[in-house]
Amino acid sequence: MTTPSTLPDFESGRLTRPQRRIAITAIGGYFVDGYDLLILSGALLGIVPEFGLGPAELGALTAAAFLGMSAGSLLAGPMTDRYGRRKVFFASMALFVVGSLAFLPAQAAWQIIAIRFLVGLAIGADMPAAGALIAEFIPSRRRGTYTALAGVAWMLGSVVAVGVTLIIFTTGGGPQHWRWALATGAIAAIILLFLRHRTPDSPHWLRSKGREADAQAAWRYATGDSGTAPIPPLSELASPNAGAGALRRLFRRPLSLVLLGMCIYWGFNNLYGSAILLYQPTLIQRIAVPGTFGPLLFTAATSLLAVVIGLIVCFVVVERVGRRFIAIAGTSTVVVAGVVIWAGFQSSTLVLVAFAAAIGFINGGTSMAFYAWAPEVFPTELRGRGIGLVNTVGKLGSVVGTFLLPFAFAAFGGGAFLLIAVLAAVNVAAISVLSIETKGQTLDEVQATAERRFGPAR
Repeated sequence: MTTPSTLPDFESGRLTRPQRRIAITAIGGYFVDGYDLLILSGALLGIVPEFGLGPAELGALTAAAFLGMSAGSLLAGPMTDRYGRRKVFFASMALFVVGSLAFLPAQAAWQIIAIRFLVGLAIGADMPAAGALIAEFIPSRRRGTYTALAGVAWMLGSVVAVGVTLIIFTTGGGPQHWRWALATGAIAAIILLFLRHRTPDSPHWLRSKGREADAQAAWRYATGDSGTAPIPPLSELASPNAGAGALRRLFRRPLSLVLLGMCIYWGFNNLYGSAILLYQPTLIQRIAVPGTFGPLLFTAATSLLAVVIGLIVCFVVVERVGRRFIAIAGTSTVVVAGVVIWAGFQSSTLVLVAFAAAIGFINGGTSMAFYAWAPEVFPTELRGRGIGLVNTVGKLGSVVGTFLLPFAFAAFGGGAFLLIAVLAAVNVAAISVLSIETKGQTLDEVQATAERRFGPAR
């Protein structure tokens, strides 16, 4: 069992400059993720004709990174809890740099698919560590804002990627320069490597491993405390080296139901969300706006819309109405958008408006809810594993969605979006039954809320 207690500066006190810096370096990993996905989205305009990819090859290429993310999160979750947030935090970005630069000499489709898997592995490995660091360093009254800002960073990355793609394609002579576009992902990752070198492991994790002196030093760095008095008791304190017994808790009530709810939510959200986002330029090109640059400009516009919605969610909504409401409302909007695209498939205007709504509320709403939610609902000794497992399921959803959408679109046309609407409706039902609200609660209080909702710990 954890021992409820409170650390004023981490739960209810002011937000310090070092805490803000730690959060920003963690959020930067999500910027890299968004950049990577949308840079590929534009690069497909050059890759597909160069290699003559059919639906199977295209599906494999787009799914490869998501499969890598799933594997990366599954591997990195336990490593984050065992070896610390910082080591995984740093190594993941180093691997991403290597993967991005490997696109430059690639000359075959299988090579691109393999590199995409490697890049995905790096991104997936970063998420458990980044989410845990934000949750464990930011005060509860600001935690939702900063964890949700990961979603804004993701969308900003996607906007920048579209801009970079347009610049490279325009000044470089066209989509045949897709290799250089994909390699630019290394730039942001190198900057993050430099910024992350000062980030300590969280006092929560350090003390849970019995490393009291390191926990004291990390707490003083984060809070700017230069005194010599012992640090206050940390909330959510796990007993040192409690890994084996703690892991069993993840698959018992109430955490088992919390885990199930988050896995369904994120799995379905990625299943349809990643597919329509990644194929957005290609689909818009085929449905409503012929050419190369029109679809890219529309993609940039929908990404900017998502940024605006996301900023409103982060700074106005998430700490007022909570994560659960955002998840239900945003997913319900996706249901409506899918039906509109299906019903108005012959109308370019309806398709464009509904597409913008779907992208805006998935990236600016439902994803924001997840980024704020997932790091909060698991206890310290299981936070890396919990986030890793949920993200693994989410990225497997992306694998399925991105692989199957080309086949579904070829077979059913607009009917593929009716299927998306049905999946989103199922997700709304799952959220309603298998979720808890966490806004404004300390990490201890969240665990108490889970027990009240799903029954006491077993």
